[in-house]
Amino acid sequence: MRTIYESEKKRLESFLKKHKLKLERQLALGHSSFVFLVRRKRKRFALKLERADSTRKEMLKKEVLNLKKANSLGIGPKLYTYDSKNRIVLMEFVDGMPLGEWLFSNITRAQLLEFLKELFWQAIAMDKAGLDHGQLAGRGVNILVRNNKPVIIDFEKASQKRKAHNFAKLFAYLLINKNSRIASRVRELLFGKN
Repeated sequence: MRTIYESEKKRLESFLKKHKLKLERQLALGHSSFVFLVRRKRKRFALKLERADSTRKEMLKKEVLNLKKANSLGIGPKLYTYDSKNRIVLMEFVDGMPLGEWLFSNITRAQLLEFLKELFWQAIAMDKAGLDHGQLAGRGVNILVRNNKPVIIDFEKASQKRKAHNFAKLFAYLLINKNSRIASRVRELLFGKN
């Protein structure tokens, strides 16, 4: 992982001090941001810090706008605050397991059915609201599972301008794709051996 630049460290420290937060650890390094686990007393948060070398224009603005829309539908981690100057977003920390990992844990068919029902409801709600996530298929890292319930994360590349296809993409990704071990596992749990 790339180490944090001094300019990024200063922005992070300024935000932490202002909001009385303590840095616990780095959770992820993305193309345009770092994600950290931070704490205030016993409450934990996810903090997204835009990288100094990010080539994405207005990452913070897009993340905030799209996360607000998702939150209005009851979807995604709760947005707490953001700081345009320091280019930081503070949101709910989702203590969950990535979808790809959860599917291969010891889950039952009934748990999977309940999970899929909720996930497809969220996808349809976003489609109706005109919010296309854009990154729900793939490795399953933008869908976390907390208490057997889906939490869709990372709305930085989402769009309220392009046509929303969340349900169709998820349906193909989870059930139809013949070359995906994720789809193969979902079909196995739902219908028995492939």
